[in-house]
Amino acid sequence: MILRIFFYFLVFIVLNLSCKTPMPELSSEAKLSKNKMISIRWTTTDPILAKVFNEIFPVPPAILLDETVNIADLSTVPMAEPDPKFAPKPKQEKPINPNELPRWDRGFELSNIDNLTVVIRKESQRPFYSVGLSLLALTMLYYGTMETEAELVWTSGETNLHRISFLSTHETIWAPMPFYIGTGSSIVGPAFNSNRYPSKLQKYCVQEKPSKLRESLEQSQTENCKEYETFLRRLFLQNYDNIHSQLKEWEKRNTDWFQP
Repeated sequence: MILRIFFYFLVFIVLNLSCKTPMPELSSEAKLSKNKMISIRWTTTDPILAKVFNEIFPVPPAILLDETVNIADLSTVPMAEPDPKFAPKPKQEKPINPNELPRWDRGFELSNIDNLTVVIRKESQRPFYSVGLSLLALTMLYYGTMETEAELVWTSGETNLHRISFLSTHETIWAPMPFYIGTGSSIVGPAFNSNRYPSKLQKYCVQEKPSKLRESLEQSQTENCKEYETFLRRLFLQNYDNIHSQLKEWEKRNTDWFQP
């Protein structure tokens, strides 16, 4: 009975004192950029990506491709490591001519982004780092982290492959704990949270339906989709400037070809 009361008290303390990385917010400049529509036509097979990408970036709604359509799985296409020389750099946009009409009003064809896919390249819970921080807090701290590196990959035409690299997310959660329990929780936490790797969430939300056994041991497909949506929202918000600037560059292809 005493152990049960202690357990409930411990859970209460963790839930009330835990601190999690908040969802990022857009800067005032980024919020202003959302008022300028980017004229692209884009398709994807990922319904969660179609929802979140359209909410975060000023792009038209996605054309959602049916699962039966015969298209390549871009997450399995081997690609070289991105060159650091092409990492995003701050750019000054040229002043916009107020007399220039949006290109879609002039009847020009929109730039195609076909089969937009989020490809997760690296992910880690950094267990040694978490345990080290817990020990520095005299074993009275639970610390967990999830770091992810991803790319946005798409095709244009039949063979041209394009990508936006150097997209990363960082999320932490910590909570005060009694002696030794904090470090113990930090040690076993990565094993218990292995089903929450973004690649697993993506797989068992969009690519496969989890078996009844997996759902009973881990979580349902609905819960996987909720966490996958949260991951995408965090990924896009934390890398908004990088993605937005490269979408503008992609749109500019048509500007160069079809100047009035």
